[in-house]
Amino acid sequence: MITTDHDEWVKNTTPKVGVLIPTFNRMKSLNDCLQCLKKQHFNGAPAQLIPIVIVDGSTDGTLEMLDRDFPEAVLVKGDGSWWYTKCINEGIKTALRLHCDFILTLNDDIVFTREYVNNLLQDHYECGTESVIGSVSLSTGLPCVITFSGVSKVGIFLKEVNYIPKFSIVEERSLSGIKPSVVLSGRGILYPAGIFVKLGLYDEKLVQYSAETDFTYRASRKGIPVMISYNARIYENIKQTSDGAVYNHPSLKTLIKSFYNKYSINSLRKTWYYSIKHRGPFMGSLTAGIRMMGVLKNFIVWKFKSKA
Repeated sequence: MITTDHDEWVKNTTPKVGVLIPTFNRMKSLNDCLQCLKKQHFNGAPAQLIPIVIVDGSTDGTLEMLDRDFPEAVLVKGDGSWWYTKCINEGIKTALRLHCDFILTLNDDIVFTREYVNNLLQDHYECGTESVIGSVSLSTGLPCVITFSGVSKVGIFLKEVNYIPKFSIVEERSLSGIKPSVVLSGRGILYPAGIFVKLGLYDEKLVQYSAETDFTYRASRKGIPVMISYNARIYENIKQTSDGAVYNHPSLKTLIKSFYNKYSINSLRKTWYYSIKHRGPFMGSLTAGIRMMGVLKNFIVWKFKSKA
């Protein structure tokens, strides 16, 4: 691992971590996530955690709950049209104004243990000042399955090769250490704040999905260490994702509709734009077509699995 004199800085500084949580009408799960944040424990160097909650037009009592139960949270209000990526960008701007040393992006539907942030920070210190550290993602239900384990390589058609196949049943005790990851999932990424000065913000043309993948892929290609921590784990409710996600067994009608929904995980617009951006006009168009065919293939595979 890369080592630097950053360790001396750590010994004499309490870093400020801006914890970004975008949310829309998920008051209960947001409360659970913030409760986990309140309970964080640091074995080594302490950190000041600043929850920055970006509420994008919630109407379910979220604002009242935050005012009552989490008055320490910094509130950023959207108008309901921001969606994920703009929410994150507005949160980043707020964290930079607050002079945060680190920015941690979380989803509003995850929970984690009391050592979670400590483990992320310790892994960052081990990997060096510029390193970006992502989290292993597991399902909340039993059996425990892995939903993100890091990406060992990205192929010519942007196919990601995962260290552990998605939805594999795993023993948590077997998960430890740090590995390089070409791209990261957005559920739990610790960034040094300066990276956003160097690379800019998330790409808002990727309005709901793939913005964090795009950003970390750009970082990797510029030689910035992008890592996945098996010591820092988050637990997600996989049912609370896009309606078109094939592992949630959508109908064919729902799947087709998701292709034309720019906010969907399967958005044709998103897939084409991301592919062109990273592979150029010709290879990108071919890549987009292959990726959409892959969605249809996975839909068929999951349909057979559900009937088995």
